[in-house]
Amino acid sequence: MATQRTPLPYWLIAPILRGSGDVWIGIALWIAIGALVTAALMRARHRAAWRGALLGAVLGGVGGALLLAPLWFGLVSLLDKRCAHCGTQTRPDAATCPRCGHAFTESPRLDAFVAALVNLARVVMTIELALLAGGIILELSGKDALDTYRVLFEWGLGTPRARANSLLAATPIIFTGLGTAIAFRAGIFNVGVEGSLYMGALLAAWIGFTFTDLPALPLIALAFVAGALAGGLWGLVPGYLKARLRVDEVVTTIMLNYVAIEFTSYMVQSGPFFVPGMANAMSKTIAKQAQLPQLVERSQLNASFILALVTVVAIMILMSRTRLGFEARMVGDNPLFARWSGIMVGRTILLVMFVSGLLGGLAGAGQVLGVHYNFTARFSRGFGFDGITIALLGRNSPVGVLIGALLFGALRSGGTTIEVFTDVPIDLVDIVQALIIFFVAIDLNLDFLSRRRRAKTDRDAAPASAAA
Repeated sequence: MATQRTPLPYWLIAPILRGSGDVWIGIALWIAIGALVTAALMRARHRAAWRGALLGAVLGGVGGALLLAPLWFGLVSLLDKRCAHCGTQTRPDAATCPRCGHAFTESPRLDAFVAALVNLARVVMTIELALLAGGIILELSGKDALDTYRVLFEWGLGTPRARANSLLAATPIIFTGLGTAIAFRAGIFNVGVEGSLYMGALLAAWIGFTFTDLPALPLIALAFVAGALAGGLWGLVPGYLKARLRVDEVVTTIMLNYVAIEFTSYMVQSGPFFVPGMANAMSKTIAKQAQLPQLVERSQLNASFILALVTVVAIMILMSRTRLGFEARMVGDNPLFARWSGIMVGRTILLVMFVSGLLGGLAGAGQVLGVHYNFTARFSRGFGFDGITIALLGRNSPVGVLIGALLFGALRSGGTTIEVFTDVPIDLVDIVQALIIFFVAIDLNLDFLSRRRRAKTDRDAAPASAAA
């Protein structure tokens, strides 16, 4: 067992290890984490750090062994490849047998399953680390971390209404996270989904209060289509500047966010959509038949959440089964190679930016039709910027984006009541989100170093094999 290798990423439980590793290293890392965390807690409460370190080491070792053993004996045997010629067992990501050199020809479905498992593990472990670090901060500041998290998740997930409110808070982030993820996958750092959200919301509101004679279904569909097109066309502006003029998309998308926010604010403050007598800067209320039906009683959770789930499936198919998805991945991995392979890189950038903005427009339309029922100046709580965090957390995977958005929705929904029932400020939610970004950055950096190390190993191995 000491010499066997597992393909499972041990940072599902021990985050520092990358890829495969000995089970004993995972247990040792659990011991170290348990000792450090418990020592910090004991020092904050009882000023007895060494007792906490000893207790944490024991608990970490036992917990690590109990959790790693099922992974080791169950999933390793399930996922490892066995050579048909010599019977040697190796990792599922191996292309050839390390003993006889036989090439594996198994279906790529196993590799896809392992990749999905790896991405899911990264998302879960990043969240766990952020909550753990947030708990340590609470304990060191004299707060009760367990009670705080209990209140947070009880009001985020404890009742049907709380769960509905969490899903409501997650809905726009699903759209913006998907929009950001598809751009990131193509190597485009699009931070302008927030602007597309505002433009889509404005046009959807205009459709909703203008075409009031239409029946419910055609009016809702028209509003969503108009909002999506407005967001997509807004995304084409920085896409064209990047594809044709090679202008850095980070600068243009950030600047266009402010243009969209200020333009839409003008439209309801003193422009054509201004309504005299309104206390706040907002447009007319959309028609009754344009308002999305609610899914849960006493909650604003509406049909846009169903649309968000359908969109997750659609983006999965787009990114994995279509020509645009293939070209986007090629451009993101190596634009020079993609260009020499015959891919029209400029066209791909334009299409990806249009789809990215389109998803942002859907998010804005959903907020207007299902939550606010009008366009209000500066209504967004940073949904587009949350999408950046969600896309990085989910590693540009639609399923990872969905999981991350659901977590952020629970944090946002439960965080609104945390000041009422505890002495912890609502800023705890922002701290946890910042910690998630911090650990995502660490994970991405470790991933980059791991790939560079593997590339160097392959380059060093190539001359040796040629000489042999």
